[in-house]
Order: sequence, then C-alpha cells, then structure tokens
Amino acid sequence: MAEIPRNRVCAGVPVKIGILSREYPPLTHVGGIATYSAAAAGLLARAGHEVHVVCNGPYAEVTSRMGVTVHRVPMLGHHFPAGKLWYPYRAWYRRALPHYLDALTWARTAARYISESLDASGFDAWEYPETMGEGAHFPRPETGRKSPRVVCRVHSSWLDGYADNYLERRKIMALQRSACRRADLVVSPSAYMAGGYVRDTLGLGREAVVNRNPLSLWDDPVDWDSKAPGNLLFVGRVEHRKGLQVLLQALDSLGAEAEGLTLRVVGHMYPPTRETDAECIRSLQAHRDQPMGPGGRHYALEYAGPCDHSRILAHYDWAGALVIPSLMENYPYVALEGLSRGCFLLGSDVGGIPEIIDRPERGSLFPSENSAILAVKIREYRLRNRGIPQEMRQVAAGIQAEFAPDACARRLLQTYGTKLEEKRLG
Repeated sequence: MAEIPRNRVCAGVPVKIGILSREYPPLTHVGGIATYSAAAAGLLARAGHEVHVVCNGPYAEVTSRMGVTVHRVPMLGHHFPAGKLWYPYRAWYRRALPHYLDALTWARTAARYISESLDASGFDAWEYPETMGEGAHFPRPETGRKSPRVVCRVHSSWLDGYADNYLERRKIMALQRSACRRADLVVSPSAYMAGGYVRDTLGLGREAVVNRNPLSLWDDPVDWDSKAPGNLLFVGRVEHRKGLQVLLQALDSLGAEAEGLTLRVVGHMYPPTRETDAECIRSLQAHRDQPMGPGGRHYALEYAGPCDHSRILAHYDWAGALVIPSLMENYPYVALEGLSRGCFLLGSDVGGIPEIIDRPERGSLFPSENSAILAVKIREYRLRNRGIPQEMRQVAAGIQAEFAPDACARRLLQTYGTKLEEKRLG
C-alpha cells in the first residue's frame, strides 16, 4: 500500500492518522492498549497532525479530547444464524469461546464503522494496536483508490495462560494473524514479540519491526528525598499473570530479614473471571489481614488501589525498587516509568523485560514464578543499596531523554513513513 513520503514526515507536514483501538480512556481504560493509544494519539495531535481514534463505548458519540477526535462505537450484536435449530450452537459458542466471540464482533463492528462513517482511504495512515484481532476485518480500498499506510502493532501473545482453552487461543491467534496480514507493516515494541511470536507462532514467515511504544512521562522532577531503599512497589492488576502471589511468597520466605521493608500494591482488583485470579486476590487479602510481628508478617503491606496516570508518579517517587514478577509480558510500561523516576527494577525474565533490564545499573532479573530466587534478589538489593544509588539519577535522565515527546512522535512518524515498495498516492 502507499505510504506517507518520508519528506512529508521529516518536514513536519501535517498528516491525517487513524488509530483503531478497542480500549481508550477514560471509558474503556483496562490495560496497556488504552495507555498506548492515548499516548500515541496525544503525541501526534500535539505535533500538529489530525488524529482520529475509533474505540469501543457504551453508546455512539464523536467527541474531541485534547485535540484528538474520538469515535465511540457500541458493539454490534453477535453474528449468529437465526432460528431455533441453531440455539444449541449459539449457547455452546457463548459458553466455550466468549473472548473470541467478543473479539470477532468488535473487529466487524470497527470495520463497518470505518467503512460507512470515516472512509479509510481518506487517511494517510492507520494503525491498530493488536491484541485480539482488532484489525482482522480492516477495510481495504477498492482498486484505483488512494490507499492509506496500514500499520499493525502487535502487543500481546496468545500463548498458554492467556485464554482458558486451547481452541479459543487458536481462534484468537487466527484473528491476530489475519490482522497482521492485512497491514503493510507489522511492528512490535519488543524484540521478543517481533521475532519468535510474529514470525514463528503466528506463522507470518517474517519478523515484525521493533518500534518502541511512546510513553507519557511527567514534567515534574523526581522527588529523590521521598525515596527509601526499603520501599518496594508493585504496579499492576491484582491477577495471577502479573505475579503478585510470587512476590508475596518471596517476602514471606525472608522471615525476620523482611523487617523494615514496605510493599505497596497499586492497581485494580477486578472481579475475577478465572480461579487463579481469585486465588491471587484471596492471597493479597489474607496477607493484609495478617498482623505484623511474630506469627504474622515481618514487612509492612499497603494496598493503595488503582491510580490514574497523573498521580502515580508519587508512588514511583516513594519507591526505592519496583518489582515486576509477571508470568508473561511484552514490553511493560511500568518498567520504563519506574526507571524514569529512579526506581531500581527487580523483574522476571519473561517477554521484553530482559530488553529493559539489560544493564546492571537498571536492575536485576530472576526466573519467572521462582519466589525463592526473587527473595535472594530482594536480599541482595537491600544489602547492596543502603541508600538510593547515585547511578539511578543517570538512568532516570537517560529514559526521560529516550522517551521525550519529540523522540516518541518521531519514532511513530518514521513507522508510517518507512518505504516498503514504490507505490503512488492516488
């Protein structure tokens, strides 16, 4: 498909960009996809480009938010054959494949809205952050019409643990594969996702291009005086795959050595849909109910609940170390945000985390789900860092420069302007 010529990008000529994202704040902000979409749209709008976001919402509306035109689109009904004879089939489908059914319905909903209300060919570029086949039915223009540059950004892998049954995983991966194939360029924020998952697991036969996600960092200087080495921070949803249960086990195993440590948990505690998530929530609640001292916890435990982006920097500035014990990840925002606020990282060796903790001054890695080695890492961190290491100031400054607004906008626009093949704008 045609591309935005590089000279337009480099010269800062305004272009018209569409972002297809099921999640978008504030109404549908669940996880990292909403964070990415809001950051990308905001950066591009502030750079003077015309940005439209098509996202899910409880009712249809078009609004302007911080220079971005937001199209909220309610989900269409599930596409099932009518008639009583099909009732057992419809009932089984809803029970056995609920995530896939929602993903397929949203892909069709978005494609229909873009075709009928926006005309995709009127844009210079489209991007869809890919997790559940958002772009699987993205409308391609008729032959001879102007064609926008279409970029698929792969965020999540559908491997064991992301869905409850094998059939659903395979069907969601098929949607992902279709979305990737409909794009001119496939990108991912981590080499982990860009390599083996896109090329081998999805079977595209080619790797995605690594293109780091933009971050919305804060202008406020780091409050170094508020930090203490004994302050440990966990930021994320209270669910099994985020690994909070591993961190709690590690702290418990330290016994009296954990005295003087404080663990603060920041994140949503959504009603669980899986038993493993329910167990994680029960574990946190049981630990909170335990008294401190003999027979109980030797460390302080705080649950701060969810926190919006504008206020979470206070938690980062409080922490000496940020612990990321995830069982699976791509390229977590919290790791980069924590580094930008001077937090030493203790992270599991999954996904793109080793690409972030790639030098000793940034942090230390441990095997996923291994609470014993995490306990050793916490002990080593505490013995080594009686105060906040001076090098964390240089680490924070480096991350702030790498993810400054201009640098992030430039990386996004370079993705839209990269030339794949000689084709003319119509």
